[in-house]
Amino acid sequence: MDDRRTRSERFGIKWRWLFLVGGIIYLANGISTIIKPKEIYSYLGFDFNRWIYIALHLFVAFLLLLLFIKNQKLLRQQIKDEVMRQHNEEH
Repeated sequence: MDDRRTRSERFGIKWRWLFLVGGIIYLANGISTIIKPKEIYSYLGFDFNRWIYIALHLFVAFLLLLLFIKNQKLLRQQIKDEVMRQHNEEH
C-alpha cells in the first residue's frame, strides 16, 4: 500500500490521544489560573506575570487540540482508504 503520510503524521495518528489529554490539562490549568489570581506563575523555571502565563497555557492547549483534530481526520481518511481498497479487491 502506498503510504504518502510523513513520519510525523504516522506518529501523530498513533499517539493522538496524548494530544487530547495534554490539551485538556493545559486548558484546565489556564482556566484555573483565571479563577485563582493569587499564585506564583512559574513555567519551566521562568517567572511570568498572570496574563502571559494564561496566554501561554491557552496557546499550548489550542495547539495540542488542533493536533488531535488533525490526526483524527488523518486516521478517518486512512480508515476510508483501507475500506475502499478492500471493497475494490472484493469486486
